[in-house]
Amino acid sequence: MIMVKTKHIYILRRRREGKTDYRKRKTVLMSKATFISPRITSKNISVQFLEATPQGDHVLASAHIRELYKLGWNGSGTSLPAAYLTGLTAGLKASNMGIKQCIIYIGLRRYLPGSRISAILNGVIDAGLEIPVDIKSMPSKERINGEHISSYAKSLLKMDKEKYKRLFSKRIKSGLKPEEYPKHFEEIKKKILRKYSVKEI
Repeated sequence: MIMVKTKHIYILRRRREGKTDYRKRKTVLMSKATFISPRITSKNISVQFLEATPQGDHVLASAHIRELYKLGWNGSGTSLPAAYLTGLTAGLKASNMGIKQCIIYIGLRRYLPGSRISAILNGVIDAGLEIPVDIKSMPSKERINGEHISSYAKSLLKMDKEKYKRLFSKRIKSGLKPEEYPKHFEEIKKKILRKYSVKEI
């Protein structure tokens, strides 16, 4: 653990680099609870269920956006629907391991209502786990299934086809019509539930 001395105040390296909130981290360690750590980058989404041990954090269950691609997901890998589905996948894996509840740890990042992190937690909760978070902070069902993307695509298709093709070129190339996002979302969701032998939710 590296510390830098600034005006007689020691700043831990990971805190200085914006990676770790040591107060929250201490709370997680003291609780001895299973915790969930969602990660969102410009290209990927991943979710891990961990437990703290003297030797370091131990991964109990995890899910990555790559698993959705293997099931046929053609939507954006960093979208709000993808975040929900990744959270659902991780939550089902954890549930099948006997994990029933967890707390969230997101380091120095802020928890914002309606965000992709809240969508991940929504997926985990729908998988049957308990998380101490306000349900009102979850995205609407319409945003989770990509209805907002579909509506925007439909309006562009009528008003500006060139912009439609430009903005959704990757989705179209992958074989997904963006106006059919909700339908595609439900198809992948059913595959995830079927894979982990869970009734549709």
